[in-house]
Amino acid sequence: MAEKVVEMGKLLGKTYEGKAPVLMPILKGGFIFAADLIRALDPCPEDLVVEFVSARSYGARTETSGTVQVSFDAEAVAGRHCLMVDDLCDSGLTLLTVRDQLLAAGTASVASVVLLDKRARRKVSYDPDFVCLDCPNQWVAGMGMDTNQRYRSMDYVAVLKPEAIQKAMHSA
Repeated sequence: MAEKVVEMGKLLGKTYEGKAPVLMPILKGGFIFAADLIRALDPCPEDLVVEFVSARSYGARTETSGTVQVSFDAEAVAGRHCLMVDDLCDSGLTLLTVRDQLLAAGTASVASVVLLDKRARRKVSYDPDFVCLDCPNQWVAGMGMDTNQRYRSMDYVAVLKPEAIQKAMHSA
């Protein structure tokens, strides 16, 4: 995983050189990958800023609700090149919704980078612009990804056994 993040940091560093990008970690899951990615940017684009996006579609469930609640500072992104950073693209709904709202806010451009891409779960027509690794159609957690707020802090990604999922879903 770490090697893939470093590779992505080099690619994005070159892609956004001279563009003063806004890196936009999607909370909550995207913040750990974003922190690793920012440290890996090489070269680190001058005037890089970070603005967080709050996006929620799961709650305490394992399936998306189909509705994404999004919040970000529209003034901070107007006229800027924005890069959404997320842990996982599965249904595609969150990234599509955030992208559309960023474009409506008047950004110069919007792209996305994800740690994992789970294409088998796609429900909308959306593909991330940059992908570190493909993900099997299994429930994963760690490196920012959670199950009902559990397992997010693991420094690796694990496929969860059904009993671990059930335990997390029924914890207080």
